[in-house]
Amino acid sequence: MGFDIAAIRAALMDDALPIRALDTVDSTNTECRRALAAGETRCLVLADAQSAGRGRMGRSFHSPAGSGLYMSLLFRPAAGAADAVGVTTFAAAATAESIEELTGLSCGIKWVNDLYLNGKKVCGILTEGVGAAVIVGIGVNLTPAPMPAEIAHIAGCLGRGDIRDALAGRIAAALLRYRPGDSGHMDAYRRRSIILGRRVRFTLNGRPLKGRAAAVGDGGELLVDTAEGRVALCSGEISLDEIEW
Repeated sequence: MGFDIAAIRAALMDDALPIRALDTVDSTNTECRRALAAGETRCLVLADAQSAGRGRMGRSFHSPAGSGLYMSLLFRPAAGAADAVGVTTFAAAATAESIEELTGLSCGIKWVNDLYLNGKKVCGILTEGVGAAVIVGIGVNLTPAPMPAEIAHIAGCLGRGDIRDALAGRIAAALLRYRPGDSGHMDAYRRRSIILGRRVRFTLNGRPLKGRAAAVGDGGELLVDTAEGRVALCSGEISLDEIEW
């Protein structure tokens, strides 16, 4: 299904941002890298499907045609260089808020970059810094679709394919307002956390550890109370003790 560029721009409220709406692409993040290499400093890339969608930690991101929003925004934040965790937490909060505004559905956030609804993952975010530029890739499962066996038990969807264009525009508009060092979004991020107060497992400097997720700092770092004291995670991945996410 095609994109309605007029509807996207109405939500985006930016007539100057270049928009590339594609039927299929290897990866919207990779397409943004190609745009940057060609001299562009801002663009929004949308695809109906990805043949090589990418997630964090080198994982693939399943992107079947016609069932999701697959988008990446290339931009250069004003007021300095962006850090990946700061941009990712901002994007997670902005995406959750945009979904809620359009559907009334309340998504929770699993640190640092995944959105969950009713215990199922419905969105993943991949942030990549390239010099002074940042590329934020967001994949949202909108409608049911067949999933690979290894993720079928955790993959969910919003059940709303009709919001794709408006959601893309709203998320992009929010991201363009991001300012490095601004932690104003962190309260919204913390309110949606599904891990605070729960026991988590993680690896730090090659060592497996476990503890209780105590807080998320203003820089997006996760503070975990362990038997060895409080540690701050600025990157990596966690698992809940009760469930292998």
